[in-house]
Amino acid sequence: MTRPITFVPGTMCDERVWHPVWAQLQGKLTCNYLPIHTARSAAAFRQHFHNAADAEGPLNLVAFSMGGYLAMEFAIGHPDKVASLVTICSSAFGLHDEEKKQRQSALEYLRTHIYKGIVDARLNQMLHPDHRSGNAIKQIMRDMDHDLGVETLITQLSETTERIDLSGQLHRITCPTLMIAGDTDPFLTELQLAIMTSEIPNAKSAIAPDCGHMVPLERPLWLAGVLSEFYGAS
Repeated sequence: MTRPITFVPGTMCDERVWHPVWAQLQGKLTCNYLPIHTARSAAAFRQHFHNAADAEGPLNLVAFSMGGYLAMEFAIGHPDKVASLVTICSSAFGLHDEEKKQRQSALEYLRTHIYKGIVDARLNQMLHPDHRSGNAIKQIMRDMDHDLGVETLITQLSETTERIDLSGQLHRITCPTLMIAGDTDPFLTELQLAIMTSEIPNAKSAIAPDCGHMVPLERPLWLAGVLSEFYGAS
């Protein structure tokens, strides 16, 4: 019997952010998806986790970026509903000031202008230099952004930017935990990853080489291998 894993997306992502990883996991793990991209309020984001746990029992969560922050929050508050936790490029410290400023500027722009899609500079910010010239990863990111649309973007920016610092509560996460970062991720440093990992009793960490923020798209084969090893499915 394969182990059911519930995958959670990040900001302006849907299940397509996981497709390259799922392709490498076929036959090893059962891949479920938590559609938090459909939420239209902070409460709705969190309700998705409760609904899945109530339906399926304790969850094996693999969560990316914003989804990882929400997953950590859920694991802290409801340890009985989380069987294991993998976070990918997710900070427990909340967003840093520069990212908050960028998001606030984006919200102000979106309220007065027609949104024409994610700009190349933002794509480049999230990718390792080796992945900025190719079009395949960027196209997936553009397609998700286009299809989710401006209302989803406004919701996610307005409802998830103010994130409390969870670092002082991480010791309350009791399940086996793996925390992953890209080695050039601008939103999560290796020092932050080490601090977070040290605060969780059963946590390990891994760093994706030559990789920015978009680990599931930039390093899907590497990530699938790490997940298979963590879940004993290799």
